[in-house]
Amino acid sequence: MSLMMDWVDGETSLMMIVVMVVLTILLVVGLVVGINALYPSAGQGDRTPPAQNGPPRTAAEEELELRYARGEIDAETLARQRAVLRQR
Repeated sequence: MSLMMDWVDGETSLMMIVVMVVLTILLVVGLVVGINALYPSAGQGDRTPPAQNGPPRTAAEEELELRYARGEIDAETLARQRAVLRQR
């Protein structure tokens, strides 16, 4: 018999199974943390909020931008209606 077999008496003990599971979990967590440290923004996109230029938008301007995003109006109409809203 080999030395390893004599160490565990030919059987895998419950403690050894627990140690192997814990070490495997630590290895996987370490790999995930390491990869995230090397590539922190991979797949996450830009998480910074958009810069606010000018006065805050009103509910009407937000609705106007939603209509533009849905394709209901074109860019020229958006700019023209936004200018009308800001004149008020």
